[in-house]
Amino acid sequence: MLGGRHQAAAGELAQWWEGTRQRGIGSRAVLLAVPARWGRTTVLDQLAAVISRTDGPAAIVVRISGKSLPDRPAGQARVLRDCLMEAGVRRRAAELLCPGRPGGAVRPGAGSLFASGLAAAVWFLLAGLAAGKAGTAGKAGTAGKAGTAGKPSTAADDSPSGENGAVARAARAVAAVSASAPVAVIIDDAECLEPGLAVTLIENLIDHHDSRVLVVAAAAPGSSLASALTTRARYGRTAGRVHRADADPRMGYRSRADLAGELCPRLPAAAAQRLARQTRTFAEVFAAAGSGSLAEVIQDSPQVPA
Repeated sequence: MLGGRHQAAAGELAQWWEGTRQRGIGSRAVLLAVPARWGRTTVLDQLAAVISRTDGPAAIVVRISGKSLPDRPAGQARVLRDCLMEAGVRRRAAELLCPGRPGGAVRPGAGSLFASGLAAAVWFLLAGLAAGKAGTAGKAGTAGKAGTAGKPSTAADDSPSGENGAVARAARAVAAVSASAPVAVIIDDAECLEPGLAVTLIENLIDHHDSRVLVVAAAAPGSSLASALTTRARYGRTAGRVHRADADPRMGYRSRADLAGELCPRLPAAAAQRLARQTRTFAEVFAAAGSGSLAEVIQDSPQVPA
């Protein structure tokens, strides 16, 4: 069960998915800017459930947990690359590159996407040439292409957040695949990603107008990623395709009491207020509402006169 503001956020994200998958609006990124333990994982789970029930071509869902990533950008890049190439992406890419295989016929509109050079990204990934490309800038073989010794040029930058890095290439491959099957990339705890790497990931996923990728990133309102995405919604290379979900991030006492009342409509007002005093986050309210501890809260609360 979801509270009112959680249901509203999940509903808005579902609307973005509908617009993206039906080729109506093109690829988009939506930022769910709410703090940790607000219930954002619950909202993202609801979105994934909605996508799983979608009619039409089977959608590909990529789930990424920022908390499960390594600390260093290079390690994050390797895990992100692997996440992107799972969930059916690798199989669908092979079908697109080999139309003779079952299900390999390219859908109308996919030709222009592959002609743009994204097919090369898919091929490199399938051939395994992306392995080990998440290293830091300045490695041997890269410096020789630079204008200054030891410093790679922008075009040849294969650093974790570089446009020739493993994450950028994997993201472009996903964009290419989305011409055949819509893709949702759902990132929880996105503030845990290195900001430059996260921006590279998201921009390469949604940068092509013929693709059908929805990126939903849940991150703390004041995080570096939230600030970067908000700025690029106005001025970046993906301007106009980055949006902020209309979600209320507050979790104060009144908000927690309201949530308790929404989750348990028969809960006396005094018990809802007591539960709000005993908790600090929405996650704790959700946990109490779904456990036996709620009975103790009701029992210890003063009775409300009839």
